[in-house]
Amino acid sequence: MQLPNVEEMSSAEKKWFAHSIAGMVVADGRADQSEMNFLREAINFMEDKEEVSKIMNVIKEGKTPEMSPLAIDPKQAFLMLKYLAQLMVADAHLDTKEIRFFLLSGRLLGFNNEILTKFWKSARALLEKDLPQAIIETPNLKSKVSLTKVDEAGFWFRMNKALMPNVKIRLKVCKPFQSDHPIEGDDAYWDVVTCKMLKQRQVKFDEGCYMVRATFEQKLADFHGILQIIHPENYAVVSAGGFIKTNKNSLLGSNVRCFICDNPSIKFYVLHSKSMITEPNIFGVSSYISSVGKLDFCDFNLIQVSSCSKCGFSSNEKEHFKSLKTDKPNFSVEQFSAGWEEKVAPLLKKAQAAADKFYGEDRDTKLGLLSYDLAIASFEQMARFATGVQKKGELLRKQTSMLMVQAELLMESKERDKAEENLKKVVDLWVPIFERLKGPLMIHVCLLLFQLKIYFNDLQSAAQYMKFMDNYDSEGKLEEGTEEYVELKLSSAKLKATFDDRVLLTKEKMKRFHLDDA
Repeated sequence: MQLPNVEEMSSAEKKWFAHSIAGMVVADGRADQSEMNFLREAINFMEDKEEVSKIMNVIKEGKTPEMSPLAIDPKQAFLMLKYLAQLMVADAHLDTKEIRFFLLSGRLLGFNNEILTKFWKSARALLEKDLPQAIIETPNLKSKVSLTKVDEAGFWFRMNKALMPNVKIRLKVCKPFQSDHPIEGDDAYWDVVTCKMLKQRQVKFDEGCYMVRATFEQKLADFHGILQIIHPENYAVVSAGGFIKTNKNSLLGSNVRCFICDNPSIKFYVLHSKSMITEPNIFGVSSYISSVGKLDFCDFNLIQVSSCSKCGFSSNEKEHFKSLKTDKPNFSVEQFSAGWEEKVAPLLKKAQAAADKFYGEDRDTKLGLLSYDLAIASFEQMARFATGVQKKGELLRKQTSMLMVQAELLMESKERDKAEENLKKVVDLWVPIFERLKGPLMIHVCLLLFQLKIYFNDLQSAAQYMKFMDNYDSEGKLEEGTEEYVELKLSSAKLKATFDDRVLLTKEKMKRFHLDDA
């Protein structure tokens, strides 16, 4: 989370902001040591260290600092409020007391209830995005929900309407994925679990919204996906190689085998569920901000790519390695191997020179960037021999994901020119084949190209993609609820949001790829 520009604040304004941060940290009635450490770091901008000590002592006593109205520049007030909204969900939990304190702080800054409600609901949406996702069905409705407080007995979820008492519920849990391209269709969900509504309560400060508790009515099995949520550590083994001992308690790891050279000792890492706070950039690429609770922080962007130390094959997709669940490659190893050794030799030499630092969990940014070079080369090689536009397109989508994450890392490393070169490569990948794409992939690429054209201030080209999206289903023939329909709705909304903020989203206006800097 990025602080507002405290250098432009007066001493009184800094003091008020520090008190508001402290108040938010303890608003839920608890402040563990990790939160206290965070608080001390967050209010380090205070010049009066004696005042910092006073604030810390008040918090240790479980008290909320006294707050009073503050007249401040509207832009600074807005940034303060935005920071508090992000802080409200930084511990992966949203309590009624935290909302109450946020509303109080916002009113003291002069904001009305409508704006404040939008802020805290946006924070809630950000929190729920990282929760397990599922579809619930009753006789009268079907809705996508985020699951909270999942245990062996049941779970909670939020609905924008009340349910009938004791109603039967069919639950389908969404399978997790480690790239920006999820599994599609029915394969994206675990098997149905039959449930029953136990109770519900209205959400405070959100009229018409309810938290629902449902209980499981059948014995849970691996194919339901619930046990994976409750006990992720029991499902981290992705190969016969078994667990890898990790240095960070936020990581799970195991050995996988290379399809290309049969190397059995490739380290593959996954993050514990809900272990990190993330923030998407303007292209939807997540950056890792902080850890949750007492878990160790991990910038997963640096280690999500697994690389073979013998042949250099690299991917962030479990399906591209031999594991307990995948014993046959979904690409031709023979075709892939043709010219691969020569192509990857310079990159592989750099990786091997770094040894354990590259092939373990402690990559620095330089080695993280190298891992993406290897992954990009790997996806490029697979796409080279792929047959059919759609199959090639799916591999190009994975290559695009690697280019975009690498661009985020480059921009954070102040290598703007290289980051923007990656964006241009993405445009060059898709423009020649765009019109031959179909379905959800075409919609996804249309949005991405529009966003990239806006960033480079190529409004004429951007307008073409906007027109294409507007006319995609002009006759309303897409069936509601289908993958293509959902993709169109979501992408259209994102495109409109990008268009509305187009003045802020050009390269001339942005320091990084994050709207906060616009």
